[in-house]
Amino acid sequence: MNNLRHLLLLGGGHAHVEVLRQLGQRPLPGWRVTLLTREEMSPYSGMLPGVMAGLYQPAQALIDMPALTARCGVELLLDRCTGIDPQARMVLRAGGPEIAWDLLSIDTGATPDTSRTPGAAEHALPLKPIDALLPRMQAITEAAQPGEHLVVVGGGAAGFEVACALAVRLPASVTLVAGASGLLAGFPDGLRRRAKRALARHGVTLSEGRNAARVAPGAVHMEDGETLPASAVIWATGAAAAPWLAETGLARDARGFLRVDACLRAEGHADIFAVGDVASFPEPLPKAGVFAVRQGPVLAANLRAVAMGETPQPYVPQQDYLRLLSLADGRALGTRNGFVFGGRWVWWLKDRIDRRFMARYQH
Repeated sequence: MNNLRHLLLLGGGHAHVEVLRQLGQRPLPGWRVTLLTREEMSPYSGMLPGVMAGLYQPAQALIDMPALTARCGVELLLDRCTGIDPQARMVLRAGGPEIAWDLLSIDTGATPDTSRTPGAAEHALPLKPIDALLPRMQAITEAAQPGEHLVVVGGGAAGFEVACALAVRLPASVTLVAGASGLLAGFPDGLRRRAKRALARHGVTLSEGRNAARVAPGAVHMEDGETLPASAVIWATGAAAAPWLAETGLARDARGFLRVDACLRAEGHADIFAVGDVASFPEPLPKAGVFAVRQGPVLAANLRAVAMGETPQPYVPQQDYLRLLSLADGRALGTRNGFVFGGRWVWWLKDRIDRRFMARYQH
């Protein structure tokens, strides 16, 4: 065992579960592999709105990491990373001794940014980490009564889908605060119009053109002075980087995410890879799970290449990609290559894609 080199996978994100699957199919000769993650059950973000809408049971959207790592011959450490020392090749963790590695891959994701709005960190419920979200959402669901007000802050895909899910499932009223940039900025106008009609059909109040200025117990205070009553506030804004990344000495972008090269390596470090939401690419990419999923096979191949002394290959992001948004009522909206479509068949397509993804790692 002592003669084996050590590949450490940090985080159980969408790309790393594919690395685990491939290592299970083709073990890496001369190497032992460890996964360090804080989540025993790794969530698939694409199915989270469906869980919140009651369309899936939570277990359907969770990957059992002890079972997956056992099948793949990988050691699992359930703990929280607190730092990385690239020079000493050590990872620090909260509940145990530091871990030495020869090759490191980071897929720890990101969380909604609560730092820019006073009171959000104390009084709002962020969508991630999902393992902390689900129990609290269950409590909100069980306690929801007619006349209560739920506020979702964030006008992107996640905020839109969550607002639809809550409105369909719960008797409380729902307000979606889409902010100054408006609902689904960056999506085609035709899809945005359909999305607004769906919100209206579900009874969701849409607030656009203004930001939330402060979150207080029982209220969201808007920048124009209006106060929105809120029995609960769900925070679904842009992503934020983990604070401990600042202490690593690794190159980061202006938002604190790790800068990587075309081959998914941390800038200036041939032995450190980073993927998914934690990574910042030369040509910026949206923080969307579809990119992490596509990065998984490239990462697996490049980790194997470096481990065997070969040259890694570049990751080429898809120029356009299929974007599907659940309406929580058996229908969905979609867009690709400028085309916009919607209906029950789109939900069928999304459900099929999501279930197929999960089947790779759950069984």
